[in-house]
Amino acid sequence: TLHATAPRAVARRGAGAGRACRSIDASWRAMSPTPVQSAARRAASSRRAPPAPEAAGEAATASVASDADGVVPAFGPGSPPWPSVHADLRSGKFGEVRTVTPAQAAAMLRDDARAGLADVRPRIEFEEFRCGGEETSGSSALNVRNVPYFVPHRSAAKRWQGYFLCTKDGLKERDPTFSRSFREAFPDLNAPIIVGCKTGGDISQAPVTIDPVTKRQVFPEGSSQYADKSRSNSLMATYELQQAGYTNLFHLEGGITEWCVSGEAHVGDPNAFYFHPTILPGILFQLIMVEGIVVRSNMAYVKKFHPESYDQINNTNALYGIINDLIANSPINWMFDYYS
Repeated sequence: TLHATAPRAVARRGAGAGRACRSIDASWRAMSPTPVQSAARRAASSRRAPPAPEAAGEAATASVASDADGVVPAFGPGSPPWPSVHADLRSGKFGEVRTVTPAQAAAMLRDDARAGLADVRPRIEFEEFRCGGEETSGSSALNVRNVPYFVPHRSAAKRWQGYFLCTKDGLKERDPTFSRSFREAFPDLNAPIIVGCKTGGDISQAPVTIDPVTKRQVFPEGSSQYADKSRSNSLMATYELQQAGYTNLFHLEGGITEWCVSGEAHVGDPNAFYFHPTILPGILFQLIMVEGIVVRSNMAYVKKFHPESYDQINNTNALYGIINDLIANSPINWMFDYYS
């Protein structure tokens, strides 16, 4: 570009422009590598090890990458879209997905000493209600172990976002070492293992997809913007465990909730509310926000219909003024506008 424009620049601007172009050209040549430098760089690059086939494949897919254990995750960074994961599960790409009812799962656990049930719900949900009885030993005890697929987020800020939303244990993320933790709990790769979560999901259901034309979500029958019936923690865990080498996996239909409701041996009540201290910040935050909306609404009413009293209230009640200003300058103000 500099070489092409230099003659026109000289013609327009005279000798001064010509000298400027020559100085730019000289500085540009100074930055360019010499033949010796270029040869050295080519030699250094030729000594670099070629990328492994797996790495080349991951670079081609760009958005899909293996985790620390060499497993392509079903959720979070590096995971393919859920419709792709669902298609792999349906096609048996890594292994067949066999679904069992709670009654069939209970019979397997009683009849086969090697069989186990992996509850992949978060730890706090496992403590509230779970499969099996109170007994922890003896012939009647069931081999039920908790290996959470989602764990509390490593970021304290993210966890606190969950606290403010009344989410027990805060916001969570996929355990990056899930397959490793699972192997510690279930070391036998060929043993029959039943994988269950809270709701189970339905592999026969079509997943929620994005219309390529309208770019809007398409909800199959049974799914909505709040729940994808084809998706569950246990199905995502099964997808990763099949890659990790487990050959005898079963998916629990209806999840742990259905197990408890159907009358199988369990501890706790899936329909009960269990208090946890981590929801207190959310309760306090919501009470303050509701009170703030009430105060802002009252101030707006007074300002509109009794303007002579508005300044008096604003000046004599500092707390009202502070709350009113806080809500007015916060994202929660849309609630006030909506209800107004």
